[in-house]
Amino acid sequence: MDPQTEFRGLYDAHRTAVHAYFLGRVADPGLAADLTQDLFLRAWQHLPDLAGRDPDGQRGWLFTVARNLVIDSGRRAAVRQRAETVLRAEPARTAPAASEPALAADRLAAVGRVVAELPDDQRLVLTMAAAGELTSAQIGAAVGIPAGTVRYRLSRARATVAAAMAADGEPDPRRHSVEDIHDRQAGRTPR
Repeated sequence: MDPQTEFRGLYDAHRTAVHAYFLGRVADPGLAADLTQDLFLRAWQHLPDLAGRDPDGQRGWLFTVARNLVIDSGRRAAVRQRAETVLRAEPARTAPAASEPALAADRLAAVGRVVAELPDDQRLVLTMAAAGELTSAQIGAAVGIPAGTVRYRLSRARATVAAAMAADGEPDPRRHSVEDIHDRQAGRTPR
C-alpha cells in the first residue's frame, strides 16, 4: 500500500478518538485541535514503523504519543504562567520624560565646564583616565609621573567634579566654582 493511503486509513480510524482524548485532557477546543494535528504529523513521520503494526499496536502508539503531548503542553503552559506571574510582579517601566535628553545634555555641559576649570594636572589625568580608559600606571608612564601621583590627582579631580555636581542636584558651575570647592575641601570659607 502506498504511504498516503496507509496514513489516510490510520487517520480515519483514530482521529475521532484521539481528538476526544485531547479535548478531555486540555478542555480547550483550539488546543485539542492543535495537539491532534501535531500527533498525526508525528504519525506521518513514523509511518513506516506504524504501518508494520497491527491496529491495536497503532492505537497504542498514537495514545502514548498523545499522552506525552498533553504532558508537554501542560509543562509549557506552567512555564508560561510562571513567566507571566513574574512579569506582572515587576514594577511597570515608565517611559522616560520628554525632558530627559535635554536635562542630560545640560548636565553633560555642566560637567564639561567643571572639568575645564580643573587645574591642568588634574584635568589631564582625568581625561586620560575617562576618555582614554588608561590605568594610573599607563598615565604615569605617558606623562612621566609616579602612578601614586596620578591616583592622587584623579581622586582630587573626581572629588571636585562630584562636589560641583552634587549641590541641590542642579549643576550650576557659576555657584560652585572649582576654587570654591577647593576652599571648602581645605576648610576655608568660599569667596
